[in-house]
Parts: sequence; C-alpha cells; structure tokens
Amino acid sequence: MQSVISVLFLLILAPAAAAEPSPMETSFVGNPLVIINITYDPRPGGGDGFEGEIVLELFLNWAPISVSNFLGLVNQSFYDGIFYHRIIDDFVIQSGDPTCRATVVYTPVPTCGEGGSGETIPFESNANLTHVNGAIGMARGADPDSAESQWYICDEPQHQLDNGNRTLPDDPGYAVFGVVREGLELVRAAAAVPTTNDPGGEDTPRVGTGVGDRPLYEVHINSVTLSGWVPGPAAPTPAPERAPAALLLTGTLAVAGALGAMWWLRRPAGD
Repeated sequence: MQSVISVLFLLILAPAAAAEPSPMETSFVGNPLVIINITYDPRPGGGDGFEGEIVLELFLNWAPISVSNFLGLVNQSFYDGIFYHRIIDDFVIQSGDPTCRATVVYTPVPTCGEGGSGETIPFESNANLTHVNGAIGMARGADPDSAESQWYICDEPQHQLDNGNRTLPDDPGYAVFGVVREGLELVRAAAAVPTTNDPGGEDTPRVGTGVGDRPLYEVHINSVTLSGWVPGPAAPTPAPERAPAALLLTGTLAVAGALGAMWWLRRPAGD
C-alpha cells in the first residue's frame, strides 16, 4: 500500500478524475481518503491482468450519511476479499455484496449481486455531487432509501443517473459520495474486462443466477482501507525575530568596549 504521504502529495499536484468542470475537482480539508486494492488475474480469453490501488476522496462535507455508512463497513473489513460482480464497459463497475466471493472463475451463487449489509440508509443528494468520470455512488433498489453496502464507480460521466435527470418522476437518481483521485486507469481496465450474461453451460463460464454483466474472471478486491484525511495547508515557518537597530548598535559598542578594556589591562607596563 502506498503511503499516506504519497497520496497527499498527489492530491496537491494532480487534478481530479473529472475532466468536466465540477465542484468535485476540489479537495476539502478533513475529507477521508480511501484506498481500494484490486487484482485481476485472467485465464484464457480474459485479456490482460492488472493490479494496483484506486484512491478515493469521500465527500464527508456533502454526503455525511453515505460516507459514514461506507467508512463504517470499511472499518469492519466488510469489503475485503469480494469482487466486482457487475461490470458494464463505459458505464460502471459495481461491488459491495459480501456474498460475491469466488476463486478466479464465477460459480452459481444465487444471491451474488443481491446481498448487502442488511442495514439501509436514506437517499442523500447534494447539488455539488454528480456522476462525473470516476464518481463513486451507492447502488440501490427501486426504493430510493434502500441502499445498504453496494456501490459503483463510474467509467466515464453518467449524468443520466443524477438527481433531476431520471425519466420517472418519483426517481431521485443515485447518491454520489466520492470521486477517484488516483487510479482511474484501473477503473478503465476493470470496466473493459470480458463479461457474460450466460447463466452457464458446458462451454461457458458459470455465473451467478441473479444478475448479468459478470466478468469471465473476477476483478478481486484485496482490501478497502482508510488511509488518512485531506490535510490542511502547511503552517508558515515563523521568521526569526529581529532585534531593533539601536539595540544591535548598543550591543556592538559594549562588546568593542570590553575588548578594548581587556587589551589595555593586558598591555606591558611602560607602553
């Protein structure tokens, strides 16, 4: 895991994931920084493997309910060892179901994609939070207040998911609560892995029966950890105090007088 120092250095120098103008481009002091460590180890037909860390800033200032729920689960290691069970290229990579655990190739797990923490949170919306590229949001069912532990990361902007952009009048959209600060290339790589909607068969990898868009091989989440907090600006180093000019002159004359007296007292007699 990279150090908190390198993450903070990145936040200072690197732009946010979003290419479009957005309040989410700005980092805010005190917001949590979370690292998702992932590995993709494909077999034939699975494309290229990859591994690395996705660094998120969570907007505690704008989405305190969603962020607190997510961090509470992170502190329990709730997400460690599961995989991205739903992947759609140029849309999202989705995870957060504790029943989605496999070894390389998917096996028929009827609940995979439908599970959660068992505790729902209310829908949370903020005008500053939209589905920019790299945004992380809470997955939910038809009820806006049904989100539990599942979440997704956007591959490219997905503003059709925003509050106010939905087609049904009673649909408020989905709750965004953070954005990728580093590792957007890993999101892109994960979104591009081969997937299947086939429920299984002799010639196809067997997948869970609940939801399609499953990768042929798992994009594994090794760990999700809180790495630190967005720091405040460095305090300026105070300048050394300067003595007044009159005091410096007085001190200089005193030293010169003392040296002169020492020379007079030590000079040979008769000089």
